Amino acid sequence: MMKYLLIPMMFVLSSNSCKNENLVPAKIVRDCTGTYIRIDSKDYMVCNIDKLESFKDGADVQVAYSKITNCAEANNRIVCLMYHQNEGWVEVSDVE
Repeated sequence: MMKYLLIPMMFVLSSNSCKNENLVPAKIVRDCTGTYIRIDSKDYMVCNIDKLESFKDGADVQVAYSKITNCAEANNRIVCLMYHQNEGWVEVSDVE
């Protein structure tokens, strides 16, 4: 009976430990041009800004993200004409 409990328990523990291995430290940066994550002094413009709504500007977070070439969600956003140097678009998949 004990081995039947151990197998599912091991699976749950191993799947939870893999969840955080792709997270990297980042800082949330917001200005009138958009929302960015700053990683190693480089800013990446976030496409799916809804993932970061609950975090304030300047917040230190852990994120998992992937680089993308364009962002369809950004077509309807109103932004200012200020230049904000960045390394391109990213899509955030997880944030803590």
